[in-house]
Amino acid sequence: MHDTDTSLKDARRIELLNMASELLATKPTASLAEIAEYAGIGKATLHRYFASREALILALGYRALALVTQAISASQPEQGSATEALKRIIEALVPLGDKLYFLLREPLLETHADFVAAESASQLPILALIQRGQASGEFKHDLSAEWIVHYLDYALFATWQSLYDGNLARRDAARVLITTLFGGIVTSPS
Repeated sequence: MHDTDTSLKDARRIELLNMASELLATKPTASLAEIAEYAGIGKATLHRYFASREALILALGYRALALVTQAISASQPEQGSATEALKRIIEALVPLGDKLYFLLREPLLETHADFVAAESASQLPILALIQRGQASGEFKHDLSAEWIVHYLDYALFATWQSLYDGNLARRDAARVLITTLFGGIVTSPS
């Protein structure tokens, strides 16, 4: 019975994290009371799961990193060409935008060294993929692998912003990002 209670509490916690991420994506300054109301529960109930707004934000951050890590791993970045692997990663990460969007703008997370270290570790498979693509000649050598990873992060953020603003259809988002990343915006070299 205890395992069932724990499983139900874990499921409810994940549900609350999902609800909080939905609201915070559209209203980053939402209070715990507003988050509780959005989730259809009382503030006291929310406090049983998260002692403070900071605890909730950290939980959201770690959940987002877990989702990113799972998506990257499921994309099998070590399989096939670097170009195809990067396309798979993009296709896996674009749908996570509603879970990740506000986190990229949340300064609180940057004040927690453990979170910053975990976030850096989550980027290592992509960095290794970029380095593999550079070694195989698929990706440019005159750009650092770190720069390309940062560029990809910002391109993902821009994609999520466009989705949020209604300027990009969800079904087109990954394709638009891949086209821009690999083809650029110039129609012919000058």
